[in-house]
Amino acid sequence: MASEIVLIVTEQRNRQRILLPAAKAPCSFGRGPRCDYVLRRNNVGDRQFTLEYADGAWQLRDDAGGFATWYNNRYLRPGERCPLQEGDVIGLNTDGNDATQEITFRVQEIRAAADVGGLRAEAEDDPVLREIDLRRKRRVLIGRGEDCDVQLASDRVSRHHCEITFQDGHAELKDLGSTNGTYLNGQRVRTALLPEGALINVPTQVFAYAGGVLHYHEHQQGISVQLINLRKTVRDRSTGSPLDIVDGVSMEIEPNSFVVLVGGSGAGKSSLLTCITGTAPCTGGSVCFDGIDTHGNRNAFDAVVGYVPQKDILHENLTVEQSLLCAARLRIAHDATRGELKAAVAHAIAAVDLQGREKTMIANLSGGQKKRVSIAMELLASPRLLVLDEPTSGLSPDLDRSMMELCRKLSHENCTVFMVTHNMSNINLCDRIAFLGVGGVLCYYGPPETLDDYFGVALTSDIFEKLRDPEQIEHYRCQYFTTPEFNQLVARYPAAAQEADKRCSR
Repeated sequence: MASEIVLIVTEQRNRQRILLPAAKAPCSFGRGPRCDYVLRRNNVGDRQFTLEYADGAWQLRDDAGGFATWYNNRYLRPGERCPLQEGDVIGLNTDGNDATQEITFRVQEIRAAADVGGLRAEAEDDPVLREIDLRRKRRVLIGRGEDCDVQLASDRVSRHHCEITFQDGHAELKDLGSTNGTYLNGQRVRTALLPEGALINVPTQVFAYAGGVLHYHEHQQGISVQLINLRKTVRDRSTGSPLDIVDGVSMEIEPNSFVVLVGGSGAGKSSLLTCITGTAPCTGGSVCFDGIDTHGNRNAFDAVVGYVPQKDILHENLTVEQSLLCAARLRIAHDATRGELKAAVAHAIAAVDLQGREKTMIANLSGGQKKRVSIAMELLASPRLLVLDEPTSGLSPDLDRSMMELCRKLSHENCTVFMVTHNMSNINLCDRIAFLGVGGVLCYYGPPETLDDYFGVALTSDIFEKLRDPEQIEHYRCQYFTTPEFNQLVARYPAAAQEADKRCSR
């Protein structure tokens, strides 16, 4: 078996996963038509950089294309070579601003694979970037209906949701009386001209408009979440002075991942959760969805964010099916037929493994089953981000594991899952763990399998005691700033380094 490198390409807030077998290396990236991966940008060299495989290792080589190539935390010298490993980030700033990287290539995985095929999309259902040239098409109809130019599967999308027309060099967006609204740059609109660089949100989908062309992903995926120097400050009850309960948190939640947030009492878990959901906005820093700052744009994402509180809010005198049908009438587009409503309910029931319980009264369900009904209610809206607050609280060990397995399954079905928990028994089922120290300090963000080694403990429970000590908290805060996860974030969001520079320079 030979080697294969998997890259996540991010361009204009759009992502695609590609892979390259060693047998097809070297692979060139640049503006020139003979490159293996063509970058259709002016501020990119005809041959910008090359990925090579030699002596059992992958390498990056800058091709001196006249524009700088970013590698992790620095720019490469012309012709410089660097070894590649998982987590490395290659970036290109195509706008002339050295503070931004408009195109990034992140090494997601280096793995054994058969030497077949060339540079290609990894799977058919990966997000594929599509374009519609409005200058030629003139009118684009977006909605759930089969006659739409862009057909969206979500029941939150109206049959004919909105349209975009192009005339006399101008594009105009028009909402067609949709139930859940059409948003332009975060503001709900009925009719509006599209400015250059406009972002259009409809439930489950984001469109970008540039140069008369509409860009979007063919396949829905979960939302990516970026927290940049996030801070929440309250007034101390005893002293009246400002008190940070979320203290400079920077991290990125990948789309379609399952991330668990843990920490001891007073660590700021609930406060961080409310910042992400928008129920209690942060007082500093940024919360971004798919790279878009939600400040002033929160309404545009409300339709695709689901929240399951710790305490279930259910009508106990209804059956499971009746309860979900009531919720469906409120959440699904008003032009949905009864058949579509029932199909959505059946799909949500199947998603949470409650088949056979449709006619059971809510009052007669177990605690774990009630929690699944609460999750099913949110799934009716086809969320791209599902946030859960202590869903395993009060559950037996077997039900706790079952809930964790459910969350993992949901994260593989076009939904990013972010969960707060205090139970560490089944955290091996998540993709990433975010561990907070007292005072809302992020001390670890990474895979569960490296957690104990990172903190130097034999038992995971010992971490909680460590993260009550202010000196230990600061130590691990600075240690996190050296990890690949943080470097990946900084490569695309340089502002995230502010907290690291402030803390680690002391």
